[in-house]
Amino acid sequence: MAKFQIANRVTYADRRGWGADSKYPRRGYRVNRKDRETIFIHHTVIVDNDVTKNQWETEAEVFSKMRQLQIIRQKDLGSDVPYNFVVFLMNTNPASIYVCEGRGEDRTGAHTRGHNTKGIGIALQGNFEHILTPLSEYIPLISLFLGWLKFDPNGPNYGGPYAPMSNLNEISYHQKVSNTACPGKHVIEIIPRLKYINPR
Repeated sequence: MAKFQIANRVTYADRRGWGADSKYPRRGYRVNRKDRETIFIHHTVIVDNDVTKNQWETEAEVFSKMRQLQIIRQKDLGSDVPYNFVVFLMNTNPASIYVCEGRGEDRTGAHTRGHNTKGIGIALQGNFEHILTPLSEYIPLISLFLGWLKFDPNGPNYGGPYAPMSNLNEISYHQKVSNTACPGKHVIEIIPRLKYINPR
């Protein structure tokens, strides 16, 4: 099980860390890391039950939502998280994020039709079309996670060493290539401000 800090206020948990149900195997096909070129940003549309609908309070809440994502699309996508990773915006002061492994770096996702091999699907947990959430504080944290993928995706008890995805370049979003509102107008506004920041 791996749970570690990618950077200050950026926590990562692998599938064992968040308690993926082992009776549902990891789906997708193996992908060479050199083939990864683009990040596609999504949102899950699943919100919190309290007044901060797109922000999360506890690790237990985060892990519970990941287990929900593992089975929520069984009829059309099978029993697994469709995204490579899921980012939770934590309701902390200062802001922090929790990143959970979905299908991971080395498998195709089921997130962006026609782009599931060269693209890495990263979903923000919540609904960012209809719910306004202050996002500025989260931009550098998400950028540190993206930089971790590009420059050095390793950590304690995570296996490896794993090769960087050095060909990652573009940061795009679902609506740009599909007829959808995803990842929501409020996230689309900040995507030009996202970068690949090396957390090392």
